[in-house]
Amino acid sequence: MKGTAAQSCLVVMPDGSASRVLMYPPAAGSPDRPLVVIWPGFGMGAHYYRPIAAELASRGFPVAVGELRGQGSSTALASFSDRWGYHDLATQDYPRTVRAAKSWFDLPSDYPTVFLTHSMGGQIGALVLARPEAADLGLRGMMGVGTGTPFHRAFPNPERRRLRLGAVMMPAVSRLLGHWPSGPLDITNYGRQSDVQLREWARFGRRNALDRLRGRDIDYMAALQKLRLPVLLTRFSNDEDCPRASAEALARLMPKAYPHVEEFPETLGHNRWAREPGIVAGRFERFIDEIGL
Repeated sequence: MKGTAAQSCLVVMPDGSASRVLMYPPAAGSPDRPLVVIWPGFGMGAHYYRPIAAELASRGFPVAVGELRGQGSSTALASFSDRWGYHDLATQDYPRTVRAAKSWFDLPSDYPTVFLTHSMGGQIGALVLARPEAADLGLRGMMGVGTGTPFHRAFPNPERRRLRLGAVMMPAVSRLLGHWPSGPLDITNYGRQSDVQLREWARFGRRNALDRLRGRDIDYMAALQKLRLPVLLTRFSNDEDCPRASAEALARLMPKAYPHVEEFPETLGHNRWAREPGIVAGRFERFIDEIGL
């Protein structure tokens, strides 16, 4: 174990880019609890999740905070020559981060691991859980917060109209430039993003399907249908970026996981829960008890 303060570990991806994954050792004297890997939403770096990570560590969990490629501390820079999509993150970034965290914490490779995900982080997390290497990674389940799909029919207007427009306009811009730009043109505040990932996100929004992912080596929709690991999807009552129907649309993709969709009455929106972590940390702890870890 590397002490008690939060530290970091450099994780290198196949394209040569790297991210600094935050590591939070469990409170001294804690019983063995599963490793928690937190996955951010689109356009957000790991640093934003420090409060929820520290809270879970104080409750006895070893915690790692990963990053989506090209966000936060990631050195990846989306361009015509460097593009990635959902499949790349599911087969490269997520597994490499899990393995690096276990090495850092001196845990065996199959040590029980649970994802705590935010928004898009959970869309990719579900794909990882459905992959054949999930068992070797020790994955035992996922709790999402504000994690749903961008399927436009799951949103009320005016958000539905905005999503339908974005699903046309954003891929067109990213295809032209080779990436979604940061700066004045970034009306979404997502920052610079990969053209491939953005086009896959837009297709997901139109059809509620992840069936044409670049480089895919499995049928992800079929794999999600067979997934049996426990999944809990939650949202706060005022989360306009993830209405209940959005979480339910994701749940429908993995029916044999018997995913439960749950709403918190509090008004912490889509993001603020990560900075005010008590509610989510408490529910996550109960989720761990419910799945027998």
